[in-house]
Order: sequence, then structure tokens, then C-alpha cells
Amino acid sequence: FPLIVGGILCIAMLYHREESLIASTMLIFYGLGLISGSKFTLPDIRILGVIEVILGLFASFLTHNGFIFWAIGFGAMHIVYGIYMWWKYERI
Repeated sequence: FPLIVGGILCIAMLYHREESLIASTMLIFYGLGLISGSKFTLPDIRILGVIEVILGLFASFLTHNGFIFWAIGFGAMHIVYGIYMWWKYERI
């Protein structure tokens, strides 16, 4: 549900030409979706969700660096967290 609401809000921002907060909005609502979904999967997903929300909050104040925060949140954090999850659960 948070992803749907965040997606609609981003579309509304595009419609009203308020592009400066879209990156932070995506990070925040994606993080809220991860936190919400962590109840039905591994509880460690909640940590990634909190990190995404924190990055989104920083990005909402530093709007000119939104793409950098977006790349860190959706790129680097997923790689780092994927390695952490592999190390914790799949490593032999």
C-alpha cells in the first residue's frame, strides 16, 4: 500500500511540476513499504527500510542532490544489504 500511495503522489508531483522532491518521496515511501513488508518476510528487511527512509529525509532537505541520494538508496544500499543478507543467511 505505501508503494501505491507514493507512486500516485510522485505522479501528482510531476503533474504539478514539483520535481525537486520526487527522489526523496520515492525513497521515503519505498522505505515505508519495506518496513511494512518486513512483517511478512525476514525481519532484517526493516533495517533497510529505515535506512531508505532516513536517506529520503536527508534528500528532502538537499533537493539538488536528490539523484545522488536516489543512487545511494536504490543502488549502493541494495548491493551492500544484499551482501549482508547473503553473509548472514546463505553463506556456507
